[in-house]
Amino acid sequence: MNTKTKPGSVIAVLVLLILIATYQLVYGLFGLLGAVLIEGSDLRNRLPAEFAAEAEAAQNLVWAVYLGAGLALVYGLVSIVLAVMVGKDHPRARGATIVVNAIAGVALLALMFTAVYGLGAIISALFAFTVVALLYNGSSRRHYAVAIGAHAST
Repeated sequence: MNTKTKPGSVIAVLVLLILIATYQLVYGLFGLLGAVLIEGSDLRNRLPAEFAAEAEAAQNLVWAVYLGAGLALVYGLVSIVLAVMVGKDHPRARGATIVVNAIAGVALLALMFTAVYGLGAIISALFAFTVVALLYNGSSRRHYAVAIGAHAST
């Protein structure tokens, strides 16, 4: 394990991963709650007549709410694991975090154009791409090169 202090970019990545995990888990839990409420109740009978079209659309797209909530929960849980790896200077933390966040950023932007995610995906994707950019920083690369060397010598 690297006993040197972490550079600011690595600390920023750790903070961003914690924020990503928190947001995604809350989003996913509320998404699941919303999907269960949509599916478990007859919205057409509960809402006023002028909202019948919206109630019908919500019930037809409940699969998208489940999918979005499930993806958010998975990304949130993976972000927790990555935050622990980054915090402990695990040798594979940098590579794993770059790959996961690059895939998540692209997927979030792609899903924004479907019924699964909305415009909020832009902010989540910006966080993911910021994590990737911070880990490509020279000080982050040097920090993890030292961490890999220290891990190999033990």
